[in-house]
Amino acid sequence: MAFRPVVGLGLCVVDHSYRIEGFDADAVRTRFIERRVSAGGMIGTAVCQAAALGCRTHVLSVVGDDAEGTIICKALRAAGVETRRLLRSARVPTTVAVVLVDRRSGERHFIVPDRRGIEAEAPALDLSVIGPMTVLLVDGHFPKQALAAVRRARELGATVIGDFHRPRPGVRRLLPYVDHAIVPMEFVHARGDADARETLHDLAARHGCRPVVTQGRRGGLFLDGRRVRRFRAHAVGRVVDTTGAGDAFHGAFAAGLAQGLAYDAALDLGAFAAARNCTALGGAGRLTTSAEMRREWRYSGSGRGSRGR
Repeated sequence: MAFRPVVGLGLCVVDHSYRIEGFDADAVRTRFIERRVSAGGMIGTAVCQAAALGCRTHVLSVVGDDAEGTIICKALRAAGVETRRLLRSARVPTTVAVVLVDRRSGERHFIVPDRRGIEAEAPALDLSVIGPMTVLLVDGHFPKQALAAVRRARELGATVIGDFHRPRPGVRRLLPYVDHAIVPMEFVHARGDADARETLHDLAARHGCRPVVTQGRRGGLFLDGRRVRRFRAHAVGRVVDTTGAGDAFHGAFAAGLAQGLAYDAALDLGAFAAARNCTALGGAGRLTTSAEMRREWRYSGSGRGSRGR
């Protein structure tokens, strides 16, 4: 069976991840237990997850013509992601993030550069890979290029998934073209909404999308018509690092839609992949493969959900 292609447009980074004893703002010295340097980023991890689940995947992004950019290119290719449209630029340095991960909880703190000026200088991307059958995933980075991509997707009838952390102006311009807006509680709080249900109903009413609010260990909420429903979080062993859990969720959800799963089943697959990815250090520490999906994932939902667009 041929799956629909998944295309990701957005951020690819190199993560320097450190598991530490704990966060103490007053400490002069912080000891780390484990260290890992790996390719990551919201879109970088998501397309790798979709590829691991058997989808044909493409990445649209800009990285530097530097050593870190080479790390990203090699990691994406090793994961089976098509990188012909990944641009290398001498003017746009590759983003490097330092990630401090609490040994006890797996919660993390990011140290990142200000990318606004960097992304404003980014060149145009080749959008020809976006076709009528594409599942397009955008994360709000490279907003000018992303807006052109979602407009093309809408014209062609492709499916668009939005991974948005905060309701910034660039994100608000993308939302009218998004079919599935998937946002965390950070997005809800930044809007000043009373709760996640208010966010779901408002996004659906304003933009005609099918929104989802993810809630970490609580799973998340989505709209089924006007009814708010919950999807569950999957239990795992010891949580090592929650970095990339949301990115793995988005990649697996996109893969589920590309493979024709019902909407609620695709959400459950996303939650399964997110939970597994928390059991190893790094944003893509333990991505779920298609073999693991067949062997270990058992969706226990009603099966009445509509098939993903």
